[in-house]
Amino acid sequence: MTFQSTWDATEPVWFICHGPNAVFYNELQAGQSLASGQPNIEKFTDEAAAKARAIELGYVFEEDEEE
Repeated sequence: MTFQSTWDATEPVWFICHGPNAVFYNELQAGQSLASGQPNIEKFTDEAAAKARAIELGYVFEEDEEE
């Protein structure tokens, strides 16, 4: 089964795209687009909430890796 979803941002938004063994964190500014083949896509208007959810799903931010 193939999933494909596309969004066009009209304001700053954050997306968490995830599926089996994959978690992606994306920040979009107004006028940018996102396309993802992941089966689960969550949209956030609050950056802190998006980061908390990404971490909950197992995403590791680069700044966390450097510490």
